[in-house]
Amino acid sequence: MFYLFQEVTFHTKLFYKTVSCETNITMSRSLSGILKWLIDILIEAFKKPFKIVRGMKEEGTYSYLKERMEKPGKDEILEGNILVVMFKLGWPIMLATFLRTLYNLADTFWLGRLPGELAEFAVAASSQAWSVVFVIMSVEIGFGVAALALISQYTGSRDYEKASEYAGQLYFIVILFSAILGAIGYFATPHLMELLVGTGPDAPYLAYYGTQYLQITFMGMPFMFLFFAFMFIMRGWGDNVTPMKIVAVTSIINILIDPILIFGSGYELVLGPLEITMPTIFGYSIPMLGVRGAALASVLSRGVAAFYSIYLMFTGKVGIEVDFSQLIPDFKKIKKIFTVGIPASFGRLGSSTGFLLLWAIVYRLPDTGTVAAAYGAGNKILNIMHLVMGGMTMAIATMVGQSLGADMIKRAENTAKKGMITLAILTAIIAAVLFVGSNTLIRILVPGQEGVIESGAHFLMIYSLSIPFFGIFRAISQILGGSGHTVQQMGLDLARIWAFRLVLVYIFALVIGLHDIGFWMGMSVSNIVASGAAFVVYSKGWWKEKIIDEEPSPGPTIPKDDKSESEDVEA
Repeated sequence: MFYLFQEVTFHTKLFYKTVSCETNITMSRSLSGILKWLIDILIEAFKKPFKIVRGMKEEGTYSYLKERMEKPGKDEILEGNILVVMFKLGWPIMLATFLRTLYNLADTFWLGRLPGELAEFAVAASSQAWSVVFVIMSVEIGFGVAALALISQYTGSRDYEKASEYAGQLYFIVILFSAILGAIGYFATPHLMELLVGTGPDAPYLAYYGTQYLQITFMGMPFMFLFFAFMFIMRGWGDNVTPMKIVAVTSIINILIDPILIFGSGYELVLGPLEITMPTIFGYSIPMLGVRGAALASVLSRGVAAFYSIYLMFTGKVGIEVDFSQLIPDFKKIKKIFTVGIPASFGRLGSSTGFLLLWAIVYRLPDTGTVAAAYGAGNKILNIMHLVMGGMTMAIATMVGQSLGADMIKRAENTAKKGMITLAILTAIIAAVLFVGSNTLIRILVPGQEGVIESGAHFLMIYSLSIPFFGIFRAISQILGGSGHTVQQMGLDLARIWAFRLVLVYIFALVIGLHDIGFWMGMSVSNIVASGAAFVVYSKGWWKEKIIDEEPSPGPTIPKDDKSESEDVEA
């Protein structure tokens, strides 16, 4: 046994030395390559504004911007300038996310102006309710990721009929699941909120207002699921402009009716030098609904989005067309969606459950109401960061998926690398702005709440230090999602929250006793550690294998409303 142990030890050391040597050489080459690439990107970034100005002078501002902001054609996605295509696919998602962020901020802005302590409870309640919604949305988002991977790869291989069939199956799945989850969620909400808010002095109020917001949100769950399905289908198809237009209209609707439903008709609201009297709606006087009004405004606007997106999809007005016969369950396709989607759903579900546990830690800190409001307000501001991340990473996912479907591995590799570096640079700029303007940004959302402002400013300052690392993590996560390798994506998502964030937050905030400062520190450090783990997974190269069996083919004619531009367009 002793000699066996010696033999095992010898070979283990030999293996370790060999791997270490190879790893050091590989890392050295990788780091030098990344540094050279980063310098090239920075030089190009410096030159770009001058090229843009020159282009506008030569072509005219309108013509220049129109050409570079219109949705890319199928050939351009596979053959055009990578950064230009990434921008064309990404900016509509950025704008749509910005608009959704606006009406989420509008909720916080108006709820923060309710009288007295009601404002603090209302802001915290709406924020914690969304943590619950994200848990439920994990199911739909997981299936959406599967649909994006499959539809983008079938689109890249020019098999548009298969892309439509999988879109139809996604609609069948979300209709079924949204009805079931909405009903369960509605009746489970009171019990869930009692468990979530703990036993502190503010717990009864947080549970009461959280229940009001959440039950109405669950009633509108089918609307939310249907529009999300439409967005993921269109992302896989390569059209992010149409969903953006719908979000723009419904965001305006939400922002207009939000204060009326929250404060009620006739309520006189003072905003600095302005005095606003809430009007009626179509001649009907609206009672003061408070938190319920904010939830109802969101549900009504989502209903408009859901019905219009269904009309577009089932009439073929967006290029891809779903026939009602394709809603009939096809269990082979459903199995494929589940195979790819369930790991993504578990990853999202695990992450969302982890975020709920973060709220449970918040409710066990001193000054619970203040910290909860600071955490809620800070998260609303951080959504500004997500509008850049969401646009760029979804563009990366679409481009990687279609490139793999067309067997263009080198194109997929270049897209992934350029996407990560570009996202890191953009998020670093955002992080700097959030760090410098932290106090002012929180004060805009919750004026007069000095405790909330101080804690929220600390949150933004500490968290902003890790934002570029989180950008790299998100890029790699979407590369895995776009290629359909959702098991690895799930592992990274779960590790970020459960292995890193919850552990670090618990230790810093409760064990060491740094309270809210420790909470913010744990969140920030977890992003840095998670980005390192993600880069290790990315470097393995598993994501370069496509998940569809079909070989690329010329396929049918590209739909007439979809332009094909293969030339390299210079931004």
